[in-house]
Amino acid sequence: MKWFDRILTALRSAARDLISEEDEIEGDRVETLIDAAQTRLTVLRDELAQAVAREKRAEIEWRAAWDQANALDSNVDAALHAGQDDLARVHIEQASRAQVKADELSEHYQACVRVTTRLREEVSTLQTQLDDVIRRQTQLTDREQSASSLEQINRLKREQRRAASDLKRDLEDRAREVSKREDYLAAREEIERAKK
Repeated sequence: MKWFDRILTALRSAARDLISEEDEIEGDRVETLIDAAQTRLTVLRDELAQAVAREKRAEIEWRAAWDQANALDSNVDAALHAGQDDLARVHIEQASRAQVKADELSEHYQACVRVTTRLREEVSTLQTQLDDVIRRQTQLTDREQSASSLEQINRLKREQRRAASDLKRDLEDRAREVSKREDYLAAREEIERAKK
């Protein structure tokens, strides 16, 4: 069961790495951590599949031993009903050994069930944490993109106001120049009329 504890320790550390309260983690680091967690989750799922296979084999062995012990018990009963005490003693010894073997296999099967249950819980927990991190990352990315969009809009507004102010100044300068030219032309016309 040491391999199981090592896997759980590695998964817990991966989950702790992923679930941090800092919202300002660099995107590359988060992606790396998510990839690492997904890899660990895949490994854990493979371990779970192997544990399920071991559990099924243990169950089959236990049931076969249980059926054999029951069959030998039936042989003991049949020998006792037939009055064959010596044969009954032989079957009792065989039944006892078969029952001990069935009990040992039952304990092994129960241990396999516990390991499989723990692995399922760990897979579920890690998947939930990973989904939460991915959801939070998506939300953070959306917020970051919204903030970038707002910054760009504000920058464009400032540039637009500056361009509008420059255009207004240019139009005022041009209007003054046109007024001067009109005044100059009007003055010249008056001088021309005064000379005539």
